[in-house]
Amino acid sequence: MKPSRSRRLSVESLEGRRLLAAVNIPDDLTSAPDAIVSVPVNIDSATGVRAAEIRLSYDTSVLDLDADDIDFGSVWGTDGDTQVTANVDDAAGTVVIFVSASSALTDVSGSLVELPFSVASDAVVDSTSVLDLTEVSLNEGQITVDPSPVSGTDSTDGLITITAAATGDDSISGFVYADADNDNSLGTGEAIPGVTITLTNTSTGAELQTTTDVDGSYEFTDLAPGEYEIVQSQPVAYLDSGDNELTVTLVEGTTLEDQNFRELGLLPQFIFNRLHTNTVMPVGSDNWNDAVSDLNTFAESTESSSSASAATASFSDAAASTSSASGAESTTTSTSDSNASGEPLFDQAEAEPLASVAANVVTAQTAGMATPVASSDDDSDENEAVDEVFASNLF
Repeated sequence: MKPSRSRRLSVESLEGRRLLAAVNIPDDLTSAPDAIVSVPVNIDSATGVRAAEIRLSYDTSVLDLDADDIDFGSVWGTDGDTQVTANVDDAAGTVVIFVSASSALTDVSGSLVELPFSVASDAVVDSTSVLDLTEVSLNEGQITVDPSPVSGTDSTDGLITITAAATGDDSISGFVYADADNDNSLGTGEAIPGVTITLTNTSTGAELQTTTDVDGSYEFTDLAPGEYEIVQSQPVAYLDSGDNELTVTLVEGTTLEDQNFRELGLLPQFIFNRLHTNTVMPVGSDNWNDAVSDLNTFAESTESSSSASAATASFSDAAASTSSASGAESTTTSTSDSNASGEPLFDQAEAEPLASVAANVVTAQTAGMATPVASSDDDSDENEAVDEVFASNLF
């Protein structure tokens, strides 16, 4: 008979146990030249993680990255207060990312961050590009990363294989517009140019990007059959209709048209006087389209600004330059500097207030103002009428 053995049980406190996590970049990523590949930095278990510092390097001859495009990953969910700060040195090909939230994560797996790399148009098909994960610190080192990433080749590094673009005869096209008259169709003067549209093949992850033309149109051609996701980057100057994403299916020989994105109109702080001057009339003309393009560019560049008055002054200067370049003369008026809410009305030293946009590019709620007010240098009664429209409907 074998002698019996007793086993002594031990208890280890959760606080005393050192947490472990494995972090890496996938090594099976693929992308075609002149496309975008979304690169995740994955973690197998995010238990207790509330902050991460991530460093990596990449080949700048093949890949390009904009710090503003880096986003937090799937482990943080969608309803939290996650913050991402990134620094990209495109000359050196290095990236430093800080991501954090106020509360620690539970036992979830997925990506800590997502990095949308643009692949060079001259990238060689069948070649590979290494993404060297050089350092990861979780909770300032309180959670151990195992294996620990190091500079140079190791198991945590990612790999992108350059593949030939999947091509076909299919296409997807549509428009982005501000539905001023609420008729669910693109009307004169409602086109929104310069909006970024991203097309993703959900099967392969391959991405293509384009921007809307002066008539608000976009198009992707030479597409292979498959499932696609179309995402619009919300134009800053416009009221969001809430529909910024479409999912479509392409079958062989398909031409998908009218994959449109509808906005509700200009936000009040971006309704500039310049849009109702003789220099940009009539609505829908080349000068009008140039002025709207300038407005959209300006709105993007001042997205974080909270000063509507500064925005107006800067845009007026930009629009004046456009008008000057086209040989047109600007008109000036003098009118009241206040509105019904007691806040300053937009500076009207450059031009008359916008009335045509109230019918063509503003919100559906103001769509009843369908008749533009004609521009005049000296008609103060007309200016007062337009001021009243602004005060009653927009402020």
